[in-house]
Amino acid sequence: MISAGLHWWGLQRPEPLQTSWILALLLVFAPAAGLAAWLLVTSPKDAAGETRESEECDQETH
Repeated sequence: MISAGLHWWGLQRPEPLQTSWILALLLVFAPAAGLAAWLLVTSPKDAAGETRESEECDQETH
């Protein structure tokens, strides 16, 4: 349905899409910046020795 809708919209408006260079840069660099921020926020927890392992279990399962 999405493909058919986009095809119909393209038939109605055949001119190429125009966007500002600011929006283009935001679309390119925002995901990378968000991932970098997430990694920088979570890395101090790993450096402090905090892990996601359960402390209730004394024995590893093999």
